[in-house]
Amino acid sequence: MALFAGQISAQTPSNLQLSDSLVLKSVLIQATRAGKNSPVPHSNFSAAKIAQYNQGQDIPFLLSSVPSLVESSDAGAGVGYTGMRIRGADPTRVNVTINGIPLNDAESQGVFWVNLPDLASSAAEIQVQRGVGTAVNGPGAFGANVNIDLSKIEPEAFGVLSSTLGSFELRRYNARFGTGLLRKHLSLSGRLSGIQSEGYIDRASANMRSWHLNAAWVDDRQSLQVHALSGQEITYQAWYGLPAQYLEVDSLRTYNPAGNERPGAPYENEVDNYTQRHYLLHYKRRLNEQLYLQVNGHYTRGFGYFEQYKANQLLANYQLQGDTLLQRSDLVRRRWLDNHFYGTSVNLRWTPGRAEFLFGGAWSRYQGKHFGQVIWAQSLPQLSSDQRYYDNDADKDDANVFVKAELPLRGGQRAFAELQLRHVAYSFLGFDNELRNVTQSANFWFFNPKLGYSLPVGEKGKYSVFLGVGRREPNRDDFTQSSPQSRPRPEHLYNLETGYQFGNERVQLNANLYGMYYKDQLILDGRINDVGAFIRTNVPQSYRAGIELEANWQPLQRLSLNANAALSRNKVLEFTEYRDNWDTGGQDAIAYRNTDLAFSPNVVARAEAAYLLLKKQRSQLTLSVSAKHVGAQYLDNTSNKNTRLDAFTFADARLIWRFETRHGEQLMLLGALNNVFNALYASNGWTYRFRSEGYDPRPDDPYARAEQGGVYNLTGFFPQASRNGSVTLEFRF
Repeated sequence: MALFAGQISAQTPSNLQLSDSLVLKSVLIQATRAGKNSPVPHSNFSAAKIAQYNQGQDIPFLLSSVPSLVESSDAGAGVGYTGMRIRGADPTRVNVTINGIPLNDAESQGVFWVNLPDLASSAAEIQVQRGVGTAVNGPGAFGANVNIDLSKIEPEAFGVLSSTLGSFELRRYNARFGTGLLRKHLSLSGRLSGIQSEGYIDRASANMRSWHLNAAWVDDRQSLQVHALSGQEITYQAWYGLPAQYLEVDSLRTYNPAGNERPGAPYENEVDNYTQRHYLLHYKRRLNEQLYLQVNGHYTRGFGYFEQYKANQLLANYQLQGDTLLQRSDLVRRRWLDNHFYGTSVNLRWTPGRAEFLFGGAWSRYQGKHFGQVIWAQSLPQLSSDQRYYDNDADKDDANVFVKAELPLRGGQRAFAELQLRHVAYSFLGFDNELRNVTQSANFWFFNPKLGYSLPVGEKGKYSVFLGVGRREPNRDDFTQSSPQSRPRPEHLYNLETGYQFGNERVQLNANLYGMYYKDQLILDGRINDVGAFIRTNVPQSYRAGIELEANWQPLQRLSLNANAALSRNKVLEFTEYRDNWDTGGQDAIAYRNTDLAFSPNVVARAEAAYLLLKKQRSQLTLSVSAKHVGAQYLDNTSNKNTRLDAFTFADARLIWRFETRHGEQLMLLGALNNVFNALYASNGWTYRFRSEGYDPRPDDPYARAEQGGVYNLTGFFPQASRNGSVTLEFRF
């Protein structure tokens, strides 16, 4: 066994002398993945690279080095509810797949990493594409694609035991195993994980468990892989953010308002309790030397609720009968989500010579039940919790067909083309034009073409250009909280990427210029629609444009340096804010031109240095230090400095010791110190602005702040953890 070898990829020779058939069968045909010649800007994270950062934090924090990426955590420490924005695009606009199967929620279109804790420990590779990318499955990508690959087979048997202890009572336990290839055909592997944390924010605890089992069969012409993944999480809610008046008060910086509606002590069970299970099947067959067929099937089962203590509630709003129609009571409610998501896809790859063609299609169906129950009411001691005070079902079908082609041209040039036709049919409970809640449906057809070209420059360089179009439907709230008259239109994205790459044994350089022009992008503008809900509104024109620079340099055998920087402009050309007027009960309209898109910093930069302190025959010690800077960003689209996240910079340090015994067992000790200089910053937030000449809300509401001319805002922030550390011990045998 090679010293400190990472996971063996299907293309890597080993002492088992892997045959061509195994190379074929252990790598899936993934229509969502960009190849090495792709003109799409992308970053690849191998299993070995992931392991250097993986201490139980969610995937958004492990991908911190991706250009233009900003990560955030509700609980502050990267465990529990986390998210990321790439080029300012929020999580609903980042397409995520596992082995090419959509992970985004079909209705909200977001990804909830908390549902599959420690997923990174199962990944052989994670690829992040920036821009519209090559995704053909799931919701359209308007900022990035993240493809998580679980399909690689390790030909040798292994076992791994790992444990992490850290600040905020972080505990992670992880066990993994693999049989290698049994009789050259059968492989079994698995993972069992547990993660606990009390969080940086008060009571923002997380108790999560997950497992992953994988069985694979290979022979000379075909392969079959079956994956089963399960995650269960119980997290105390930290969704509301820190009141703006507390942000600069050190003793209140970790205050959590969740659960505080109960008199006395906070309600102990103000939690999110959810279970999600995924089942994936991949069958691949080599029809001949140039033709490969793959058929995929998937099924996801999700169920759970979040529980809340609500004070002084009107019982009639919960369809509960009190002594009078206006009777109020403290109560505890649960809001449930019970869903099924399943589907299939087919890919046919044809490789005549150096060309490659990929034909395929996919179909999926989502069935979701949303309902609420009151499990306790102070004034109704005999309450039955079986009654539902709302019940809302939804069905969504998503189908597409596509063709991709990558063609060699003269002089090493290559051309890329992709054509996709997608159809979405959504049935849901929403308001009609008479404001009655009735079942409705919406249907959409989207055509998404993409073209690319690459040209070698000298022996080590390459120039590439990519043009892609993406179109996507509104999300669940856009449908259910509107009528057909006020329902927003689909969004359109036109994406241009042009890049230059250079690389030799010591230096790799990448420069990428991009433009992302949006038509009818959906943003919150404060408007209330005809059913009384705050809505997202289509703005006619907006754009993101910038340059992303990456450099990797190894000036010395023991020293490696890498850095990236993203400089951008992110603008709404014209829109109108509708601001509530508490004095009149109406709304004031304020027109804006050329303002910044919300949550879109103009600068995101990161640098890292790694130095090999000690290298002996069986051990090595490496120190790495990194720093990341995120520029100022606005909480809405008005460019109002009163509701802005200040720029922040933080630094991390890691010390990694690796040792291999004479019998081949490997030991890794990873010590991390995060936010070394104890920067106090918030990476996420929300705001609501209004006019109130006759009432100052600040004494009554800690979220309230004054602006000018009788204008106030309610603003919440999500502070990230102060200086913290962790230690991971991993034993591989």
